[in-house]
Amino acid sequence: MEFSESLRIGIKSIWVHKLRSFLTTLGVIFGVAAVISMLSIGEGAKRTAVEQIKLLGTNNIRVNHLKLTGEQAEAAEKKLSKGLTYRDGQLIRENLPNVKGVTPVRFVETEIMLGNKESNGRVVGTDEAYEWVTNFHPSEGRFIGSLDVAEAKRVCVIGSEIRRELFGYRNPLGRRIKIGDTWFVVIGAMESKTVKEGKASIIKLRNINKDVYIPITTALKRYTDEDRPNSVEEIAIQVEREEQVVPTSDVVKRLLKRTHNDVNDYEIIIPAELLAQSQKTQRVFNIVMGSIAAISLLVGGIGIMNIMLASVTERTKEIGTRRALGATERDILGQFLNETVMISVTGGTIGIILGVVMARGINLFAGWDTVISLYSVVISFGISALVGIVFGIYPARQAAKMDPIAALRFE
Repeated sequence: MEFSESLRIGIKSIWVHKLRSFLTTLGVIFGVAAVISMLSIGEGAKRTAVEQIKLLGTNNIRVNHLKLTGEQAEAAEKKLSKGLTYRDGQLIRENLPNVKGVTPVRFVETEIMLGNKESNGRVVGTDEAYEWVTNFHPSEGRFIGSLDVAEAKRVCVIGSEIRRELFGYRNPLGRRIKIGDTWFVVIGAMESKTVKEGKASIIKLRNINKDVYIPITTALKRYTDEDRPNSVEEIAIQVEREEQVVPTSDVVKRLLKRTHNDVNDYEIIIPAELLAQSQKTQRVFNIVMGSIAAISLLVGGIGIMNIMLASVTERTKEIGTRRALGATERDILGQFLNETVMISVTGGTIGIILGVVMARGINLFAGWDTVISLYSVVISFGISALVGIVFGIYPARQAAKMDPIAALRFE
């Protein structure tokens, strides 16, 4: 029997029992759809994590201020620790001459105005190193310079969204905006950055496109916090090479431990370690969800085997007739195996379409970033074909091994 003839017979048999064949494929359909949708969530989370780490910098270290409460705050007050300060940044710069850059960051909660237009952006006090440590540069004009910091000048650099809100398509350079009660001259506008804040985020990132940057000394001088006059929320440190990150962070930890009198009112974040931890967690997630999807495919495969065994019993006389007319065991084996593979491959194809729809639905309604990769589609389709072969061999062999005479006499 030629392959085309075997294929035609298989298609005819499936078409005669359309509903039964469709119900048989449901296990494969949902199994493949689960594999694609779960892997798309994993891939989306991975890409989101990588993008976040790129924004922070893989060769960067972040020291963040921790707000203490209750007994911890009382203990810190007794040990005369004022939290993370501008002076800490200067000490790190002085004691670690091998680092590429150290930049303090202080957030100022105040309104940003241009005439009667108000922006809901955030004011960020920092210095000239911020541009290079964060790899975030102006698209127009310039960033804050060392002279601006030294003289505590009233100049600012605005983010791309702030520019659109306040100036639209007009040139903002040289114009003045009001920050709190003080007027500042716009000397630069930052490039636009894509910041994803999905549910799969491994670290909370602010929308830097809505920041307004002013010299750190100006922020400390004009927007003084009476309780913490020299406080900063963050110190970003950049090292030459990625392998220097962990040793440098250990030195920073020892330095701050001494200057803060053993008070843990700060935390040291290493973006590269966060990424490694996230990817490890994601691998576990993929294995667990993949196993669940595999069980679904296993159930689908058992369903296919069950139906094909019933089909073999129903078509016993047909098998006997074909054997009597000269069909070999190999022909019968190929005929029934073709049917099971067609059922599973059809289910796999429908499952791929459903998986893509499910991934898009998860993205739209749950807010998760999903990325459908080519390898997940190939793996899913390959598994569906393999299910057909593995679970179709036994029924096909049962059909092929039938005694032709007994099959013809079967009632």
